[in-house]
Formats: sequence, C-alpha cells, structure tokens
Amino acid sequence: MENLSKYLEDKRFIDWVFSPSEELEDWWSTYKSDHQAESANIIRARRILRKFKTSEEDLSVEEKILLFSNILKQVEAKKEGKKKLKLYFSWMKYAAIAILFFSFGALLFYEKDNFNKEFFAQEIAEPFTGEEARLIRPDGENIILNEKKSIVEYRNDGKVVVNNNIVANRPSDNQGKSVTQLNQLIIPYGKTSEVVLPDGTKVVLNAGSRLVYPEVFKDKNREVLLVGEAFFDVEHDSEHPFVVQTTDIRIQVLGTRFNVSAYPADKTIETVLTEGKVRLEKNNAGIFSESIDLNPNELASFNKSTKKALVLSVDTENYTLWKDGLFKFESTDLNRIVKKLERYYNIHFHYKDPILGTIRISGKLELSENCEEIVNSVATAASVSINKKGENYYEIEK
Repeated sequence: MENLSKYLEDKRFIDWVFSPSEELEDWWSTYKSDHQAESANIIRARRILRKFKTSEEDLSVEEKILLFSNILKQVEAKKEGKKKLKLYFSWMKYAAIAILFFSFGALLFYEKDNFNKEFFAQEIAEPFTGEEARLIRPDGENIILNEKKSIVEYRNDGKVVVNNNIVANRPSDNQGKSVTQLNQLIIPYGKTSEVVLPDGTKVVLNAGSRLVYPEVFKDKNREVLLVGEAFFDVEHDSEHPFVVQTTDIRIQVLGTRFNVSAYPADKTIETVLTEGKVRLEKNNAGIFSESIDLNPNELASFNKSTKKALVLSVDTENYTLWKDGLFKFESTDLNRIVKKLERYYNIHFHYKDPILGTIRISGKLELSENCEEIVNSVATAASVSINKKGENYYEIEK
C-alpha cells in the first residue's frame, strides 16, 4: 500500500484526477514517462479516486466523521476475512481513507449512485509500512513526530505547536469554511502522544492509535473520531457537548475524564469513566440508540459481534495508568497483557501452546524500563519462559 498511498496522499495527484489542467497533464505525463514502473500504481490510484466525485457543498464535522466511521466499518468487516495480514499493521489500513476524506479541505467526497463500498474497502484494506508518528494537516502537509512521546498543542493564539516548536497557524473565523477542516494525529506501535485540542481538552493517545479532529470546534458538538486507545480529560462546556465517535459507539460528555479503547483488531470497545458522567450510544444501522449512562469507576464493554454492552464496577487504574507509563493488572489473563506490550513496544509474541494465554497474573509494570526487563518480569509472574527469537519477536513456552 505504501506506493499506492503516496498518490492518494498527494493533493496534486487528486487535483489531476478531478480537475485536470494543461499544467497538471504535462507534469504527470512527464512523471509517468520517467517512472514507468509506477504505471500500475497510478492506474489503480486513479481507479480508487474515480469511485468518488467532488461536491461544493460543505459537510459538518459530525457528517464527515460519521461518514468516515461508516467506511471504517466496511474496511473492518472486509479485514475479518483476511487474517493473513499482520495484526500489528492493522491500525495503518485506515490511513488512506482518512487522507481522502480529511486532508484536503476543498475536496469533499460523496458516493456515486453506483459506488461499491465493498470494492472500496477491499482496495484500501492493505497495510502500508512506516514507523513514524505524524500529524497530517488539512492542506495535506505531513509533520513527522520523531520522539517516542510527542506533544501537540493548539494554542489560543492560533499557533499549532509540536514539542515546543511552532509548525503552523490555524485559520481564523474570517477565512470562511476552511476552519472546519480536520487534522489527523497518527501514532504507530511503539510510540504515544499527547494533544491539547483547540477547546483545551487534553487527549493522551496510546500506541497504534489515530485521532481525527477539527482545526476549530465551531459546531454544536465538539466531535472527534478515535481509532485505537486514548484517555480524555475534557474541558467543560455545557453548551457544546464533547463526542467521541468510534466505528460502533459514540460517547457524549460535557466535561469529564475517561478512557476509550477501540482498536480495530479487538472484539470489544471498552470505555472506563474516572470522573464525571458519560453517555454511550450504540450504532444500529446508522441510527444511534440504546443509551448507557456510565458513572465513575464503571466500565462499559461493548461486544462488536453481539452488539451487546456489559457494565461493571472496576479499579480504573487497571485501564488508565498506561498514560503515566504504568501497566497495572489484577488477575488478568496473559493474552491481554501480551497484547498491550505488543502495541506499546512494537514487538510480537508467539505461544507454543495457546492455552498459556489464559494464565492469570497480577502486578504493575514500569513501562519506562527496558523492554527486556519488562518481558522477564512478565515471564516470572506467569511462571513461563519467554525467549527472544528475533529483533522484535518472542516465543512463550512453559
């Protein structure tokens, strides 16, 4: 997907497909002549884009995010039949879709009458390589975040700051509808990030996650899209509820602190409330219904297959301390712990006997420690052997 996505991310390529000019025709003609090996990728990228047409009518942030969420569900459903794809690349499969919908503010997409969602999902549901965290701006600019933990701030003076460096200026209201354009923050396995949104809300993104959000919150709801896991500390605003959209549920709050884990590869979406109150709404065929109100110290686990939610009282630290560099677990099965370590350190485990994954252990891990020390601590707690078989590959045996 890497060679294909570079065209889907290129505004000049998209302009050439939808609004060809003599200058663009000349440029791409020369490019194709000089890069004949890319001919198949260019044809395929054009075919994907032609499944859409542009519209002058602007969409609200809520409409864009809901549209993207519905497309994600198509991709996720298609992925279920392709288990051969590596799970630790699964979060990346959605990058090209988000770029198409959100990176180019002037270019809005909607379905043609004969649009085949299944075809589009199949075209996009491929991994692309790359280990950099990145912020994709509305104009298509990719800002690479090299640090293991990056900090992105949208300041009151309009400046966008990454790790204390000014990287952009947000448009003001008098620049028209461009202020509703969306950003993407993409965090691969092995890294984390913190972002201060335009309203002051603080979000900590876990490894293997993506957050899509507007340049400025100006609609009735302050709506964002989450793929992966994040802890939210929401700035209170009773007139503008904060909404977190995932592929299957949406969480609405006024001002509170909570954690959402919505990784595409997981069978459940988990929401844990530490302070305040949130409302979860299930998505049934595009209509949100069956609301669930969560109170502090409660977990709502939504099963994506059965569409049922289970609410439990929990120790919230077991679900939120990751943002502080800690994993705390009580009688937790090894499968769950291993999955968290795979994402946090960008490593992979294999069981010689899958039954070992059901071993339950308790404890706390300091994630600032060396990865090898963490692996050894888990092996000791579970009374198993974990042997390194490659640079990022471990085997678990009794």
